[in-house]
Amino acid sequence: MKIIFTALIYCLFANLSFSQSAELYDKNNTEMVDDYLWAVSVDKQGNKWLGTGDYGLIKFDGSEFTNLNEENSEIKGIFVSPIFTDSKGNVWLNFSKPNHRIAKFDGKNWEVFKENDLPTSQINVISIIEDIDGNVYFGGANGVLIFDGKKWKSLDFPSKGIIIRTMDIDEKGNFAIGHNSGLILRKNGVWKKLTKDNSDLQLSVVRAVKFVNDKLLVGYGGGMGNGGLSIIENDKWTHFNKTNSKIPDHMVRDIEIDNNGTIWMATNNGMIKMVNDKIEPIYFREGMYKNTVLDIETEGSIIWVATNFGLIKITQ
Repeated sequence: MKIIFTALIYCLFANLSFSQSAELYDKNNTEMVDDYLWAVSVDKQGNKWLGTGDYGLIKFDGSEFTNLNEENSEIKGIFVSPIFTDSKGNVWLNFSKPNHRIAKFDGKNWEVFKENDLPTSQINVISIIEDIDGNVYFGGANGVLIFDGKKWKSLDFPSKGIIIRTMDIDEKGNFAIGHNSGLILRKNGVWKKLTKDNSDLQLSVVRAVKFVNDKLLVGYGGGMGNGGLSIIENDKWTHFNKTNSKIPDHMVRDIEIDNNGTIWMATNNGMIKMVNDKIEPIYFREGMYKNTVLDIETEGSIIWVATNFGLIKITQ
């Protein structure tokens, strides 16, 4: 059922050591209904939850792939993304096509939230995060919704009418919101709007943000000359693009950190592995549009990678 293609990977990029291996799960070697995967999350039991664009949700328990769709589950939409597992073990997701809904799985039962359950007239979720107090945030085209475990409310922040692409919040309560027109930051309770005109943002579209210690990593939505990645530390900006670094692509879709402190990033042309601000590109296949990585999830030292050609497990 599994293809071990470590040798192929080592030929294409020499940054995986001999102690690392990669396994590919796709439609050719598993019972997966689809291998164009938009999202991946790992729950407390080790189940992998995969979002597809046309076939609903896939659950992978380590041996079997189970498709959850409108015919056999509460997932009444064919497009599933994003997916997030909170600190209590609840699996949250957004499904759509035909209708946008927020769904929560507590390990036994599904609960689906519609517009009349929420303080919004329309559901549209692109990013889900959790703060240190267990509040879960849902950001998208209609602001930010917060669920405290019992009640829903809206986040009061300065920009309206934006499309939120990404969010992160650290243990101090510092908040970062990336959207189609810039970056919004909250520090010490004060909000600040950053644009290309008033900051060192390289592009207006911010697709990924991640707090790592006292740094904020900012991934952009593409671009020819710029884009890529910026690191903000003590108001100092450092930029990484295809001209001055080994970044394989200027679109950074996701940023995650494993338990070793290694940073992994999803791009339209493979992955970025960063250790101590040193960048190494990871290519899985040769050819244009053959290495699109849409989402990453860490499980200890294991990295799960959702791509446009299947699910990859990197074991360190």
